[in-house]
Amino acid sequence: MRSSRPLLIGLVSAVCLVAPLIATTTPVLAQVSGSGAQGINTLPPALRAAVLSGNGQAVLQAISVLSGGNPATQATLASQVVAAAESLVASNPQAAIQAAGAAVQSVANQPVQTSAPQQTESVLTTAARIFVSPATQRVAPEAVAQLANAAVAAAVTTNNAGLIASVASQAVTTAENILAVSPSAAVQLAGASVQAVAPQQIGSSAPGQTLAVVTTAGRILVRPEAQQVAPAATAQMAVTVSNVVTQPAVYQASPAQAIQVLANSYSAVTSQTVAASAPGAGQQVTQTINRASSSTALNSINPGNASQTNAILGGQSPTTEVTTNNPGATNNPATTTNDNTTLTPVAEPDTNIFTASPS
Repeated sequence: MRSSRPLLIGLVSAVCLVAPLIATTTPVLAQVSGSGAQGINTLPPALRAAVLSGNGQAVLQAISVLSGGNPATQATLASQVVAAAESLVASNPQAAIQAAGAAVQSVANQPVQTSAPQQTESVLTTAARIFVSPATQRVAPEAVAQLANAAVAAAVTTNNAGLIASVASQAVTTAENILAVSPSAAVQLAGASVQAVAPQQIGSSAPGQTLAVVTTAGRILVRPEAQQVAPAATAQMAVTVSNVVTQPAVYQASPAQAIQVLANSYSAVTSQTVAASAPGAGQQVTQTINRASSSTALNSINPGNASQTNAILGGQSPTTEVTTNNPGATNNPATTTNDNTTLTPVAEPDTNIFTASPS
């Protein structure tokens, strides 16, 4: 009986500490309905109160305290928090972003990732669905970019190629979506996404998703707002993009798409704004395209590779053929639909979801 008294005292003390937080968030909880309420109600009271407060630091602290320093428990709590955050996207996107950020930070260390790799992956995958959501992007594009950057960084530390490519793909899509209203944040996020898939093992393990990352980044490169707000960062991204897309495994995923990415990279670094800020970038991309032109591997994948890459350097529109020597290669129907399709450096029409800058 005596041995149970300290535990009882501890429980009473915990209730006393949590009660004020619960009281202040009760009105907020009343506004959450359906699956959102169910997701929130699965959390321990202190954690639920922190999530509903919209204070990411409070969420992070609650996870830390409740886990007691146990990495596996920390991962479990982070997984519960990000699931609850996703259920709040429609009703309280700001709180969802903050809670997801805390969850990502909670799994962004080796002890947690080693102890609970599946839960770590679940947290990052769910966080990606949150930051790519139009609802969160519309309300807080810069906060969304911060969440996406954190998720990409955490994914990189897992050394899970598929996870890295997947999160980076969602992140660079987010960057393209917020480019019109937060160009600086968008360029930074796109650059981080491209850098995440730069190692050759990522392209070898997830060539399709890696190509998707650099393709989206290529569209960002030729957008005037990207070049104007961050010409040096745009130049560095173009250099990395050209290196990634000429990796044989990535190129093979869609030679026509890869040629378009190279055309966009070259267009970006030779633009007046970018060239003035980073004059060396043009030479680096040119060298990469020259190597691609004479690459035995790329020429065996795509018989038209040499003429298409040379056309880029010659200031001409590269003409691609849809046939390849590798049955594993595909051609994106949005990029090439007929033989001798002309590809020119192009940015897709602006389809951003914003009507005004958030207050």
